Amino acid sequence: MRPAMTRMMLTMAAAAAIAGYFAAPARTDEPAAVVTLLDGTATAYAAGAKTGTALSKNDRLLTNQEVQVGERSRIELRYPDGTVMRFAERSRIKLEDISYDRMTQSKKLKVGLGGGKLWANVKKLVTADSKVEVKTVNAVAGVRGTVYRVTVDEDNSALIKVYDGSVYVSGIPQEVPKPAAQVSGPVPVPGPHEVPPPYRQVTREEWTVIVQSMQQISISPQGVASKPEDFNLQQDLDDWVKWNQERDKELHL
Repeated sequence: MRPAMTRMMLTMAAAAAIAGYFAAPARTDEPAAVVTLLDGTATAYAAGAKTGTALSKNDRLLTNQEVQVGERSRIELRYPDGTVMRFAERSRIKLEDISYDRMTQSKKLKVGLGGGKLWANVKKLVTADSKVEVKTVNAVAGVRGTVYRVTVDEDNSALIKVYDGSVYVSGIPQEVPKPAAQVSGPVPVPGPHEVPPPYRQVTREEWTVIVQSMQQISISPQGVASKPEDFNLQQDLDDWVKWNQERDKELHL
């Protein structure tokens, strides 16, 4: 069964993105992410597909696809510009956009993280627009090389930690649905009285926070951000962090 994407989407420019997997061979000149490591299982779904295709190392991933990482599994993707992203077990990924111009070294990458863990080591480029979206929050990393990670929990809360570089995190205003009108039969019309104003749609306040190197920020399920705060690297070294740092060293990133 195709995994349901949660409503959470977090946008991170200078992060990077993924794309989807097609059963038919992709054009070799089309920008794509390549599976450079797969420990366990991962399944790719074409847009609108009910069934997926098991991924293998060296598979190419293109735009508009979804990826589900299996239990006790990890996957690593490398993009045309050299950016690397890794996803932990049970991560759900919506591949929104991936483009790269080798002449100008500009890119536009976008991935929706519907749950799970992401580690990104972003290649420095002249111009960059790569995003990771989680519900109503955008995070845009600086143009220079950036290393960060994102965790999205089941309740749609998120945690962003920046190890190198800087990330611009912003809230996306959302309209609040107008209450449904109640309908009743004819009623007597009273005399002159004050008429309350009609309901109107309001938007959430837009906000932007810069998260610097060795800082973290948490996002509530409602899209409310905490203030950036420092974190201790030694206390942060769990198995996921250690593995990613060792892998970065191995790839000379």
